[in-house]
Amino acid sequence: MKRLPVGLSIAVGVALLILLGLGTWQMQRLHWKTQLLADLARTRAIAPVALDGLLSQPGDHVWRQVTLDCRSDPRDFVYMHGVSDGVAGFHVLTHCPTGQGVILADLGFTAQKPLAAAVTTTTLTGRLRRFETPNAFVPPNDPKADDWYTRSVSDLSKRWSVTLRPDYFVAATQPVAPGLTPVDATANLSNRHLEYALTWYGLAAALIGVYIALLYSRRRAEMRKGRS
Repeated sequence: MKRLPVGLSIAVGVALLILLGLGTWQMQRLHWKTQLLADLARTRAIAPVALDGLLSQPGDHVWRQVTLDCRSDPRDFVYMHGVSDGVAGFHVLTHCPTGQGVILADLGFTAQKPLAAAVTTTTLTGRLRRFETPNAFVPPNDPKADDWYTRSVSDLSKRWSVTLRPDYFVAATQPVAPGLTPVDATANLSNRHLEYALTWYGLAAALIGVYIALLYSRRRAEMRKGRS
């Protein structure tokens, strides 16, 4: 065999780059998830504090538990599509004026729309969370139809004619009304990214092994053909 098979080598090279890229991405996710779990462990040990006092202090307060008084008008509730424990329903969103600006509050999950029991004034206990970046598979919000799929700060600010804080929202961790179930985003968080990374790297190694074995097999076949 005078030269490497060009088509096969290119295909193997492309596949190898993809596998190595996926493995590296999982290693990056491993670092992120390890830090996230460490932050959660740290914040679980801290009792809830008043929102205004916490946000007046510098630093990263994500996942911290806070309390705040939130006056809600049920007519202003936004029902965002979601799934909890395999059940389709809605996250009930509202806005809470505070001494540190207007903050979005996720009051919990309900399978019905609208709520049977109105929520007007509540002392809310929840976690500070960052806004998610929706992926390409999430439909866009349709404010005109009042059809919601994401916690978009700009869309919801226009919906309520307020200026929402863009850094955090509060997700309830304790029930605020019958029919509303808090969704704990921190429950059952797994960290299997090292396992996934090793799987992709293992597949890359296997691909290299198969490629070398194929070249060796071709070489032996050519040698036998040359002796005959």
